[in-house]
Amino acid sequence: MNFEQTNFGRHGPPMRFSTSWLPEKDRLDIWREEFGHRFVRLDFEPLESSPLHYDTTFLNLGDIIIAKGEISAISCARTKSMLNDGNSDIVLLIQEDEWMYAEQGRHGQSVSVGEGLVRRSDEAGRTLLRPGKFLTLNLPVEKLTDRVADIDRLGMTVIRDGDEALGLLAGYCKAIMALGDGGSASARSVMSKHVLDLASLAIGANRDAWVVAQNRGVRGARRVAAISAIRRNASRPGFRIGELAQELKVSESYLRKLFAEVSQTFSSLLLEARLVMARDKLIDARFDGLQISQIAFESGFGDVSYFNRTFYRRFEMTPSDARKR
Repeated sequence: MNFEQTNFGRHGPPMRFSTSWLPEKDRLDIWREEFGHRFVRLDFEPLESSPLHYDTTFLNLGDIIIAKGEISAISCARTKSMLNDGNSDIVLLIQEDEWMYAEQGRHGQSVSVGEGLVRRSDEAGRTLLRPGKFLTLNLPVEKLTDRVADIDRLGMTVIRDGDEALGLLAGYCKAIMALGDGGSASARSVMSKHVLDLASLAIGANRDAWVVAQNRGVRGARRVAAISAIRRNASRPGFRIGELAQELKVSESYLRKLFAEVSQTFSSLLLEARLVMARDKLIDARFDGLQISQIAFESGFGDVSYFNRTFYRRFEMTPSDARKR
């Protein structure tokens, strides 16, 4: 398998790589040489005798690559011999459920769950990862130069747990990866700007970039978080905007302004989430044993007549027609 001939890392829909696809007897060699050395330009080495596991999905937003996956215990090193490839990206790594340890020269840092490790690709170093889930961003240094204070002095940095920008960034990246294809080219461009805004805040934005990020990236990330929370709570009949504001630790008026910026309201987003939830169940054979009224109630509707009217208005078919299709 030659990874240089795949679509990994190129602009387009997410691409996934898993070591489970490789023949067991050659798995380690292929993973290290083809994937590690030729694609991500890292020297991988398993740290335990347990079976090797690496399963990651990559999303390219043009200038930014986001990777989300899970791994067994490994060492990933950027060796001096690899620095001649011209890659000067800033790499931000978040280990989601285990700690990690990073080395650069004589210096070492432990990174706890929920914290972020910032590294430069033009400097040699090694990171030791325990088994678990991770999120990685490859950020072009030239796009961060005007946003981050003293970026030329940036080496190995740890962003501590509780940093609001880091939390918004992680949640935003997971949400846009869940979209599947990243959306249209214009949508990916907007997402890229939001990611750069949030990353610069987490790393250390200069004054001008801080102002821009607060009015663009932060608002975009909070809107995505709000919509995700609405979808997650849509089946609750009594879910209200006050509960959403409390969950996200913002005011109700702030949420209303966020939704108005995209010509939406809390009520319209909640109704859409409930209708999509009901439609998905109606066309899924696993729910054939449920009556339509039961699906309506389980999707957060308290009135079947209202559900039927709004469902027809949204999808131009009755719930019964959707089930037949």
